[in-house]
Amino acid sequence: MAEGVEIRLDREILRRVDLWRSQQLDDPSCAEALRRLVEVGLSLSSQRTGKISEGEKLILWVLQDLWKHQDVDVSDGIDLAFVCEMVSARHEWALEWKYPGLFTGAFADPPEVSEVCDVLDMWSALERSHKRLTDDQRERFESAWSGAPVRFTGFSVNDEIKHYSAAKILINKLDRFERFKERELNSHLPYLGAYRRMLTVFKRLPDTSLAGDLSVDEMIDLMKAQIHPDSRER
Repeated sequence: MAEGVEIRLDREILRRVDLWRSQQLDDPSCAEALRRLVEVGLSLSSQRTGKISEGEKLILWVLQDLWKHQDVDVSDGIDLAFVCEMVSARHEWALEWKYPGLFTGAFADPPEVSEVCDVLDMWSALERSHKRLTDDQRERFESAWSGAPVRFTGFSVNDEIKHYSAAKILINKLDRFERFKERELNSHLPYLGAYRRMLTVFKRLPDTSLAGDLSVDEMIDLMKAQIHPDSRER
């Protein structure tokens, strides 16, 4: 037995529904179009393609609008606002991180996400180790390195936007690498080349170093790796 449901939709959602209706051969009513879209959403195959179709996006926006106007408490469920934001920005990989197991590996991490994780791991180890230096160790470190502070400065929005966006999502949306939570992640200048040189050194360190604090020598080598090899002795 069918049951009527009264809903309110904003103009943008209605525009998208009307666009979808206009593409159907039998010119369904708005109510029928909504019924079909919900049915499509409920019957979606568990087989994932790694891409979200335009129809699936429309369903997401309709559901979000419904929840917003019906004042539905979803605090213990899926954060639909987060899902819509990530889908709009083409960051579907973040859905895998937020809801592990739900998408069964449908959205692979872009290369920059893995690289950003490596960079953040490295700077976490560096900052943690620097903070725990004894007075003697700090004096030795500062006598060998008088350059930039031991502090992660982020990525350039203008030159490294994919890395910057990945870092913001990981830190501020997914609550990873909380050490950097309140930071301005726009470095304004490109640092990716320096980070990559540092990672070359970092990945050669023994596992025993990565499990605990870095030694003073390891920290010095990492910080000096920021400088282009040809300019170290200038």
